[in-house]
Amino acid sequence: MVRVQDDLFSAINEEWLKTAKIRPDMPSASSFTDLYLSIEDDMHADTKAFASGAEQSPTYLKNFIDLYKLAGDWDKRNEEGAEPIRKALKPILALNSFRDFSLALADLDLNGYASSFNVGVTPDFKQADRYIFWVDEPGTILPDSTYYADDNPQKGPLLTAWSKMTSHLLIASGYSSKQSETIVEDAKKFDALLPKLVLSREEQTEYYKNYHPKSIEDFSAYLDTIDLNAYIEKLVGKKVDKVILSSERFWKAAKEVYSEDHWPIFKNWLIAKNTNYFASFASYDLFKFAGSFSRTLTGAAQAPSPEREAYALAHSQFGFLLGEYFRIKHFSPEAKSNVESMIRKMIAVYRDRLTHNDWLGPKTIKKAINKLDHIAIKIGYPDKVPTRFLERKVDQTATLMDNYISLSRQEARFRLSRWNTKVDTSEWDMTADTVNAYYDPQSNSINFPAGILQLPFYEFKRDPAANYGGIGAVIAHEVSHAFDTNGARFDEKGSLNNWWTKDDLKEFENRAKAIVQAWTNLKIDGVPVNPKLTLTENIADLGGMSAALQAAENGDHFSARLFFSTWAAIWRMKANDEYVKLLASIDEHAPNKLRANEPVKNFQEFFDAFAIKKGDGMYRAPEDRVKLW
Repeated sequence: MVRVQDDLFSAINEEWLKTAKIRPDMPSASSFTDLYLSIEDDMHADTKAFASGAEQSPTYLKNFIDLYKLAGDWDKRNEEGAEPIRKALKPILALNSFRDFSLALADLDLNGYASSFNVGVTPDFKQADRYIFWVDEPGTILPDSTYYADDNPQKGPLLTAWSKMTSHLLIASGYSSKQSETIVEDAKKFDALLPKLVLSREEQTEYYKNYHPKSIEDFSAYLDTIDLNAYIEKLVGKKVDKVILSSERFWKAAKEVYSEDHWPIFKNWLIAKNTNYFASFASYDLFKFAGSFSRTLTGAAQAPSPEREAYALAHSQFGFLLGEYFRIKHFSPEAKSNVESMIRKMIAVYRDRLTHNDWLGPKTIKKAINKLDHIAIKIGYPDKVPTRFLERKVDQTATLMDNYISLSRQEARFRLSRWNTKVDTSEWDMTADTVNAYYDPQSNSINFPAGILQLPFYEFKRDPAANYGGIGAVIAHEVSHAFDTNGARFDEKGSLNNWWTKDDLKEFENRAKAIVQAWTNLKIDGVPVNPKLTLTENIADLGGMSAALQAAENGDHFSARLFFSTWAAIWRMKANDEYVKLLASIDEHAPNKLRANEPVKNFQEFFDAFAIKKGDGMYRAPEDRVKLW
């Protein structure tokens, strides 16, 4: 029997860890995935009943159901075999030069093709109430640039797995073995140009640094093989005067990447990437094979079932409609009011702590409180379902792929049309049935979909100490993101704007370094954790626990044991070895076991509750404990 004094995570979750099983089509089991799957099973059961006519569907779900039926017609999809891939590749096969590609690029993007460029319209970091045109870098085959290091043992096996998958799909689509081998090798040659130029995942986490405005003329000058100006104008439908780059390093080398000499390998990269993508609309056997590389990365044993895949595909287009159905069925006004009350109590704790802060100057404190007071709170679901999802139609006489492309194109057109207009702050990034939460620095808002406001995170009638140790700590975690190393660079309106005094910012950065130090040399199942990659989330966990704990203590009959036990329970997780390695490489969140165990070591209340003393595994000396907010 594991003692809490030695390992909080393992002690609290001991029975669950013994009995929990990872579903074959999943890479892990956890409190998050268990809740997510239970919601999916419930919503999918209703979807099947609506599709079969066994129950009457709400009218607003009609097109979701129609797309689900198309996606779930596996007899037809299996009969079509690889035809969706062959059809999708025709526009790419017609390209014979970068000039051809330049002329076709906007349409490829609008139709959802992998085109190498990642662009879009998002709120401007410097003027958060206006939409700006953003240009990202191309993605690599492997999950992060660090995978391409010569000493990374996963590089070879993973590229081999990707090659096997892509070759199989190409051959199924009509290519000879020799042709498929050439396409795959060329695609990898083009991919090999990227890792030293693109941002690593660690660099991406410091997103406040990744803002580089360029005039359209300066941006267009990066390439002479592709008319970037005409491409963006065609996408937006208007002349764009400025773009924002996430990285200058890549674009300064872009002429070497998209040189005329590289056209043959770039075209084969396009063929390979889009073969893999459009296999999602082909037969079930091809769909399964198209997911084999992902399963190699995560260790999942098998592909999702045909029915589950059909549901997921329909949800990807009409998730906000299904989210509306979910919240009506499962989320009560009383629960929403109760969670709002918890949030306001924890924001009050933050306000008190900022007011009496002993390491910030009065000017910075005033600005921080002003930002805190302007945080927008979004609980459960959007005030209204975006009308565009109600207006879109599914053509049951057209193919699944044609419908998906049409729907994706409509969404892309909508998003691009917002360029240079006022930001819609009522919009949500997650559907109501999502088991997650987020802080948006550019709207200065915290967002909690109804999906996560369920057990084990929250239950309306249970002990408040448990709710504060569960959803309360998650809520306060999101508030803390307003003051992590990224969020702290944005003001109360969501604009990138330094509101710190020079001395206060320096002290803040020193305290952040102390958190990095506290997480240095930690491992999970023998895999090292990157303390710089996980810094912002570690700050949020530490601040979130601190605020939630104080808010819970202010209530009646507080139980510290229940608070910390619930905290440990929400991070329960079992994962495949491959998935552990993947998350350690790319996830800005620390491994769940460490998220449960490390923050609590900084609170005397934890030591008192479980009589933890020097020599116990969970003990941390007072002088080594870290605190930020």
